Parts: sequence; structure tokens; C-alpha cells
Amino acid sequence: MERLEKNFLWLSAANIVGSFFAAALVIYLARVLEAEYFGYFSYATAFVFYLFNFVDLGLTTYGIREVAKDHSTAGEYVSNIVSFKLMVAGILFVLFLVLSLLTAQPLVLKLIMAEAALMLFASALATEWVFQGMEKMYMVFISFTVTPFLQLVLSLFFIKGPQDILRVPLVTFLGSLPIVIIFLRHLRFRFRMSNIDLNKIKLYLSSSIVIWAISVFAQAYNGLDIVILGFFRAPAEIGSFTVARRITGGIAILMILLANALLPRLSCTFTSDIAQFRRATAKFLRISIFMIILVFVPLVLFSGQIISLTVGSEYLSASVPLKIMTCALVLVMFNLPFSTGLIAACYEKDVLKQAFASASLSVILNFILMPKYGMIGASVSFFMAESLALIWILVIYHKRIRLLRPA
Repeated sequence: MERLEKNFLWLSAANIVGSFFAAALVIYLARVLEAEYFGYFSYATAFVFYLFNFVDLGLTTYGIREVAKDHSTAGEYVSNIVSFKLMVAGILFVLFLVLSLLTAQPLVLKLIMAEAALMLFASALATEWVFQGMEKMYMVFISFTVTPFLQLVLSLFFIKGPQDILRVPLVTFLGSLPIVIIFLRHLRFRFRMSNIDLNKIKLYLSSSIVIWAISVFAQAYNGLDIVILGFFRAPAEIGSFTVARRITGGIAILMILLANALLPRLSCTFTSDIAQFRRATAKFLRISIFMIILVFVPLVLFSGQIISLTVGSEYLSASVPLKIMTCALVLVMFNLPFSTGLIAACYEKDVLKQAFASASLSVILNFILMPKYGMIGASVSFFMAESLALIWILVIYHKRIRLLRPA
């Protein structure tokens, strides 16, 4: 377990330090932009973040697995996958630009969305997945910490008030480039847009498409609500809801990192030692329970104080949604040990069905509840979607794994 624990420590440190700089950036932008313009920026980036899934297509997860088998193939996978993702990013950028210009949104929001879409290229060029495959997690730490730090520093220099709103997406994009460029040079990336091997890309996609679909549906009930809220409510309310979403999302990411660290061990023990598989899952569950105790009480009892001390009293309306979403976060923490186990045991199609059902329920409830209840309806929809997800996963886990007996 030494390597596994070491990898998890690096990933946890990367998440904690990176989240600190990212949180500082959100707090600074929320204060200087004020609720309306921070809402515009949040609305635009929510669209773009959702599109990241369509740039990735599950290829990073596939790349991690294949590079882990043979480190000498890293350069080939980087060149093929990154070149293909750049092509996809370019297509999505043009489509996104055209569609945003055709909407009836204010001109300032259209410009913000166009600039925010540049992050599609930064996502395509990212290569942290290669270092995960080679188990060089310290390189992931460098990327996850230096990038938000540069974005924060640039924002402190160039963003002084609402009048600088059009600079925010550009600063975010420029801050992501130095590490991207350094990593690409280190990995000897070769741009292959004209002679890309489409047969290999098809092979990659045939293995990654199920995992990609899971991430797309999971994103639908873990972030699409911000986009839907923009159809019914003012930018100020979107900004407040984003605060609650970012707080709970940051905690969820830490648990996902633990899942990523445990996935290889769960995968190799399922067929060879089901007892060890169950012990690892039980350990994951104990950590989840500890995290629940650690975050549930402070976020529920002191949500208002936490919001006031961080982003300011202007966002206090996010207090109730934060309480509801914290309850949903408890369900996420109970879900992850079992859903990760199912994926490790090659039952990802069952997880895909759960993700689709939960995403569908979330979207339906959001359109029903948001027009009348706004961000309260959004947080209730999130809770209901996570409730369905947990029940579904527990039933499938019992059917597929819990009834198995050790050999």
C-alpha cells in the first residue's frame, strides 16, 4: 500500500493547495466583480466546463491506463490524444461562438462566453493524465498548484472592479498556459493534426466511451444546474448559488481523488482476492464517514458565517442552498466507495445507467422547481438526484459484488 498511499498524499496535497488558490481566486473575483458581474462570469464558465467533457471524451482515463502499462509509449499517446483533442476543441469553440452570438443574451455576456471558451484549448492541451499513468504524482501537484496561483496573481494585478469583467476569462486562460507549455515540451509532444492516426483514435474511443458517458451525465447533475438557473433567474442569484456549489464541489473533489488513488488496487484485487477488495472498499467507506463528520456540522451550523467571512454578506442568500447541498454531499460520500468498486470490477455500464437516471431526474426537477424556487429548487433537485444515485448504486453493488463469496 506504500505507493498507493504516497500517490494519494500527492493528489490530496495537490487538491488542497490548488483548492486554496482557486478558492482565493473565487473569493477575490466575487468581491471585486460584485454579484451581477460575478454571476455573468459564473454562467459563462459553467457552459464551458460542461463542454470539457466533450473535449476529453474519456481519453485521459484511457491514456492513464495505457501509459501505466508501458511508460515508453507516453510520447505517442500524448501526441495522438492531444492532437485529436485540439481538433475537437477547435470545432466546439466555433460552434459555441456561433450559438452564443445568436442568443438574446446581453452583449457583455456574449463576449464573456466567447473569451471563456478559450479554456477549451487549455483543457485539450493538459497532460497531467500522463504523469498519473507514470505515477509521477508530484508533477500533478505542480500543475494543480502553480496554475491557480498564476491565475490568482494575474487577477490581483489586472482585475480591480466590475469594469474589468472582460479581462477575467483572458487572465484565467493565460494563467493556465505556462505549465501546459512546459509539460508538452517535457513529454516531447508532436502536433499531428494533418497525419493523425484515426484508426488508433477509434481504438482509444472504443475503450473510453463508457467512462466518458458517465462523466457527462454526472456533470449534468453536478453543475448543469447553474446553466439552467440562468434561464430563470438574475445573474446575482446565479453568483450566490455558485458560491454554494463551489464549496460543496471542492470537498467532493477530494473524495474523487481518493477514488482515483484506490481504483488500481480495487481493479487488481477483484478477481484475485475478493476479501482484500472488500477491505479496501471498507477502508474507503470509513474515510468517507470521517469526512462527513468533519464537514457536515460546520457547513450546516455555520454556513452563514462561512459565506460572510469568505465572499461577503452580499452572498448570504446562498446559506440555505449550501445547507441542502451539504446534505446531498453526505450522499455523495456514501456513494463513491461503492460506485468506484463497481467500476473497478468492470461494471461501469451499471454505473452509466445510474448516472443517466440521476441526470434525467435532476434536469426534470430543475425545470419544474427553478422557475418558482430559484436556487432553493436547484439545491433540492441536487439532493433528490444524489438520493436516487445512492439507492441505485447500493442495489447494484449488493447484486453484483456483495453476494460474491471469497474463492
